[in-house]
Amino acid sequence: MKCTVNDGDEVHYDLRRPVGFVLGGGGSLGAVQIGMLKALFEREIKPDLVVGTSIGAFNGAVLAADPDTAIDKLDRFWRSSRRTDTFPLRGIKPLLHWRRTRQSFYPNDGLMRSIDSVLRGYTNIDDLRLPFAAVAIDVERGRPVSFRTGPLQSALLASAAIPGLFPPVPRDGRLFYDGGLGNNVPMTDAVKMGAQSLVVLDTTSPTADLQPPNSLMELFSYVTEVYARQMVIRDLNDLEHMPILYPPSPAPGTMSPLDLAHTVELIEQAYEHTRDYLDLKITVDAARHSPPGAQN
Repeated sequence: MKCTVNDGDEVHYDLRRPVGFVLGGGGSLGAVQIGMLKALFEREIKPDLVVGTSIGAFNGAVLAADPDTAIDKLDRFWRSSRRTDTFPLRGIKPLLHWRRTRQSFYPNDGLMRSIDSVLRGYTNIDDLRLPFAAVAIDVERGRPVSFRTGPLQSALLASAAIPGLFPPVPRDGRLFYDGGLGNNVPMTDAVKMGAQSLVVLDTTSPTADLQPPNSLMELFSYVTEVYARQMVIRDLNDLEHMPILYPPSPAPGTMSPLDLAHTVELIEQAYEHTRDYLDLKITVDAARHSPPGAQN
């Protein structure tokens, strides 16, 4: 894949088609993917298929539905989002909801409204323009599954059903939780769908330094991040034959995935970081010998 940058130079990114876009999970940190997409699309780097986990599945579904309008839709959605949209219960109400349901502190109707606000009219995954998959965890079997067909809403709800916060989602006679438990950055799923090269939109950079956690939420973020990055490093090694672009995320791994206070900042920083990364023409070879996004 070739493109022309602002100074007129032609840059070759060595991306063989089909190009699979892989969008990782990370709650509110999913805002970085909007900035990344803006920079990638400016260079005419666009997907042939899309795979996502959790918030990455939500962003990815919008991208797969209509790549031409996705960035504007997502940018408006993220800039207008508030924590209460997803977590409407306040005070002791989450505890009361847990006592009543024994499944979660919050209902997932806020997630339903978010999905409907940008994907109204797309009932099934097959209705999307590009091939798409959402990753979730089978509750009883404890392993990841990839939804490539069937109802879109239940696939996205299942992929984002963080245990404890949201209830497990029934689908096809089984229950499912957030895909980040088993495959937060589903590169191998994109390969199984036929991708010959990958563009990975991770919400954090897997080799960035982590800060010691100082709160319960930071501890949760820390444990999740450490586990997820081990899978990323494993998959990068397994896919050493494949061209991969892996732009860096500005979000630290211990930033709360429930904090929407930094949305605009994350979008803008991710855009600048991705532009700089692409200017350096970093591909998979550089990423495997240094941290993804390192300034070599």
